[in-house]
Amino acid sequence: MVDGADSKTYVERGKCIANQYTQEVPEAGPRVKQDGRLTQGEDTADNGGLRLALLALQSALAHEGKSFNDKGPDGFTTLQRFFLAYALSWCNQYRSELIRTLVLTDTHSYPKYRVNNVVSNMPEFKQAFGCHERQKMVRQNFCRIW
Repeated sequence: MVDGADSKTYVERGKCIANQYTQEVPEAGPRVKQDGRLTQGEDTADNGGLRLALLALQSALAHEGKSFNDKGPDGFTTLQRFFLAYALSWCNQYRSELIRTLVLTDTHSYPKYRVNNVVSNMPEFKQAFGCHERQKMVRQNFCRIW
């Protein structure tokens, strides 16, 4: 059973996600805005899922005596490749009419924001790519449910 304090914390953290994902989506046309309350459940799952995947990778690497900072033959660290793989998994190309329909009706955020909003909520992303404060992909206040 969830107590009142846990429930209140969850609701507040959920508002952070909903507010963050309520945004203009220029790819959908002028003045088209995504409603973060519509997509909040899926956005929460995306944020939590990538966080869990990162923790699982960290555990597997530690078991093998490796770390996030190990570089591969491509010159990228394991942590960088983790984020690049996530981003590349969402590559797509939609016409603006379809994007508009998806943004206004789908419970999933448009794929670009399923990447950008999720990784910008992870301090590990900032670390992986050496991002600095006030850069676009670095949030001052990141959202995390769990």
